[in-house]
Amino acid sequence: MIYLGIDPGVRKLWYGLIDENLNILDAWILLQQKKKPTRKDQFDRIDKIYKYFENISKNYDIDSVGIEKLYFTKFNQANAEFVYGIRGALVRLFVHQNINYYEYTPNQIKKYITGNGKAWKKLVQNFIKKLFNLQSLPKYNDTADALGLAYMISKKY
Repeated sequence: MIYLGIDPGVRKLWYGLIDENLNILDAWILLQQKKKPTRKDQFDRIDKIYKYFENISKNYDIDSVGIEKLYFTKFNQANAEFVYGIRGALVRLFVHQNINYYEYTPNQIKKYITGNGKAWKKLVQNFIKKLFNLQSLPKYNDTADALGLAYMISKKY
């Protein structure tokens, strides 16, 4: 069985793809951009993300997908529309392909991985290093989050 974890964002989207033996099949970042996308760019980016994951789902027999459920404050409402557009497109893709789909908040991920819902990101990275027998910490904390999501759904949390 194959499990996919996705940590969506405005400038970056991280994902981790693992098998039932906790082998990391793929872990990567999409949309790595330093500046916020313009309104015009957003729809093209959503389409590219959709096509990217459509291709992944054709190449791997994905059992389940976990996507980080985001919390937006009044200070980052402009980001919410774009991120929810990405999430909506991906949910449509996975539902259409009969792939199990789950959502978890950052605190749920941290609690499941470390036992503490308010854990520091470095602690999550350390736990992911141990869970996946990595030689070093994941370079980015968002990679750890995506792999943590994949791990959670592989354990049927």
